[in-house]
Amino acid sequence: MSIRMQTSIGWSLLALAVGLQILPGCRNPGQSSLPPSAISPAAQPLPPMPKGDVYADEAVPTAETPIEPGDILDIVIRRGAGEEKFTSVVRENGVIGASFLEVMVSGLTAQQAEGRIQEQVIPYMRNPRVQVVLKKKSLKIKRVFVFGDVRKPGAVPMARNMTVLQALAAVENYNESALLEEIRIVRGSLDRPYIVTADLARTFTYGDLSRNVGLEENDVIFVPREHLGDASEAAKKIMPIVQMAIAPFYPAFLIPAFFPTATIR
Repeated sequence: MSIRMQTSIGWSLLALAVGLQILPGCRNPGQSSLPPSAISPAAQPLPPMPKGDVYADEAVPTAETPIEPGDILDIVIRRGAGEEKFTSVVRENGVIGASFLEVMVSGLTAQQAEGRIQEQVIPYMRNPRVQVVLKKKSLKIKRVFVFGDVRKPGAVPMARNMTVLQALAAVENYNESALLEEIRIVRGSLDRPYIVTADLARTFTYGDLSRNVGLEENDVIFVPREHLGDASEAAKKIMPIVQMAIAPFYPAFLIPAFFPTATIR
């Protein structure tokens, strides 16, 4: 077989391997080819997605954390050398019981609750000193979901006033092939979802923070992949086959390069 024929066969196999692999490899797996009308209705009504009780940055009480029904307050009332301790659960109406007192504390901070309790204790005690420690009830953290061309996709605990940029930082950033101009946020109920688009490329280029969209609980954030990323994924699938296809023809390329007068039969 002549070198020219072997070379021709090698290139033909290479083209065939590329053709077979590049078609499925270049389609973005997050991009549907079906129109919206092709989506079938659910066989039965889907339950709403569960909601959390607090934001991620409110799971640990701070000096500004408001007291809410279900919270537990550890109350210490000191007078002179003595003290009285009470542990009270905030009732649904926002009231707690401390000794013989009924005090409205819902919406107050722990420091404000100390002042409120002290005001009601003063008629019965001389120079009382009140200390309140807030213990939040066991709560579910609000969350959003990040998928697509990011480092660690999945559920992300949601902080108050969280934005798309903060959500991407929580999943250890986006990949180099991410298409930041068309980040999609799916929100709304399961029977009536809608899409909001964020453009972080404009945020990074022009400092336009208006394109850094604020998030709502249970938002689904999808970061698409640009076509260069599709080609890179296709190349990963193609290269092993290409190497196997052209391996038998290495002598046809290498021998003439090093031995111009050689003839392969």
